[in-house]
Amino acid sequence: MVRPTSSLVGARDFTVTGDGLPLADSIVWTEQASPRVLRATQIRSSVSPSQQTVQLSRGSSAAVWQADELHILWPASAGTNNLVTDIRSGATEFNAIVLPLDAAFETRLDAARQFWRALNGRPPAPAYGSLPKQTKTRHILNLRAHDARRAGATYREIAEVLLSRESIAPRDWRDHHLRHKVRAILRRADRLAAGGYRDLLFYPHSRSRKADH
Repeated sequence: MVRPTSSLVGARDFTVTGDGLPLADSIVWTEQASPRVLRATQIRSSVSPSQQTVQLSRGSSAAVWQADELHILWPASAGTNNLVTDIRSGATEFNAIVLPLDAAFETRLDAARQFWRALNGRPPAPAYGSLPKQTKTRHILNLRAHDARRAGATYREIAEVLLSRESIAPRDWRDHHLRHKVRAILRRADRLAAGGYRDLLFYPHSRSRKADH
């Protein structure tokens, strides 16, 4: 992950929050990390009179970073489109997007559609594969519990703040019904922190199941 600059060649200069973390729209994801990263390319033949050739100069607000390949962050009204190109070094245009026929095809197709709409000044469409609200709430709870434990909170304190909202007497904790729930939440949080969070990038597909084949 890198923080690109507005020029064609930039340094690894993250823009960060007050907590020292990179801003979400300042991160370039790789194709291996997210199926929403699109590969831009050039094809010789035109398949339609309406086919466009995208000049990077058209996206003056696009951030471009040159490494082994050319990475592009194309701003949109609702997020940023991530692209990586296989065009020759020094080239500044492309006219096609590569969509592998894999398990994440629908997600890649949606990312391509969102890029097309942004390219043509159209508002974003509803995103395919968005996390359900209940799932987001559960993951937020998992990570809050994880942070609380790292800050030194006891299991009982985590239960009081995140689940009960009421004090739990030490004498009641040993047999309390929230004791096992806190342990289960922290187990899920450990799996997320150990790398399970990457599955969220592939949702509704499973990166883990994909890796098994």
